[in-house]
Amino acid sequence: MNKPNPQDFAYKKERLRAYMQQNGFDAAILARRDSFAWFTFGGDNKIFYNTDTGFGLLAVTMDAVYLIAQVMDIDRIYDDELYGLDIEKIGIRWCDSSREDTALRLLSGKRIVSDIPLAGAECRFKELVALQTPYTPWEIERYREVGRMCDAMLKAIADSVRPGMREQDIAGMILHEYAKVYSVPKVLLVGSDDRIAKYRHPNPSDKRVERVVLLHPAADIYGMHANITRMLCFGEPPKELVQKYDLLNNILAMTCAHLRPGARYDALLSERRRMLGEAGMEQEYYNHYPGATTGYYFGSSQPIIDNEEIIDTQCFDWFLTVTGAKVE
Repeated sequence: MNKPNPQDFAYKKERLRAYMQQNGFDAAILARRDSFAWFTFGGDNKIFYNTDTGFGLLAVTMDAVYLIAQVMDIDRIYDDELYGLDIEKIGIRWCDSSREDTALRLLSGKRIVSDIPLAGAECRFKELVALQTPYTPWEIERYREVGRMCDAMLKAIADSVRPGMREQDIAGMILHEYAKVYSVPKVLLVGSDDRIAKYRHPNPSDKRVERVVLLHPAADIYGMHANITRMLCFGEPPKELVQKYDLLNNILAMTCAHLRPGARYDALLSERRRMLGEAGMEQEYYNHYPGATTGYYFGSSQPIIDNEEIIDTQCFDWFLTVTGAKVE
């Protein structure tokens, strides 16, 4: 369940409407789950866990916000996710119309921007994602809370892992822990021993843990993604693993030091490549994505690949790997 913030909601309405006015739009349709979470300070419009769009969409004009959902869903979405916000509910029966068609009829005659492709609207997904930053003070405070929660959960799980457990059993422990905070990981990797070096993305298997384990849940709480990785070793860690892990942490420290609003990614990537080269591992630069921006939208490496400008309060997911080791 969400804890709506009317002040944050007022900021989001102002920001979206300013964008609409600047670009000649009269209305907006937000149907994606990440857009919904951003606009409502963590609201969740899902029924299905495995879709980008939810079962309640928001139609925003210059003077009103509407929640459009089927009658079977609308009260739950409003009561659990939006309670107290100034949003008008429009319920539809499953046999009468779709959510999208209802929104288009409601906004008939208006120039509409949307976050999904719709006949009768202009899909500008990338521009709408860009509106999600900079974060409001309330979002910054909440994101820090989400980060602390995810770190504490994964530490508790790691402390419970023992040799002889199956990777799949450990994955179940992660799912159980995240379910306590109404979260389901979008990515869940558990690898052990030789499978860590063999596969960059080790989906959980029936293999039993011997000595080294890698844990990686990528999940959101209140719509905010905090994707993390932890490695643990039973007994003294192998010297090669320690050297690789130290190298990755040094690269991560360098990466964070480069992150300044207005800077670009080329210097960061060049320095990362140099550090790998000095360690005799330059080829590792090409074996995995360099990291990603994240936030309400799960993540994308494209801004880094395209050398875009770093934005104030932007959130990143730096998943740094060499063969057999990973930090995140």
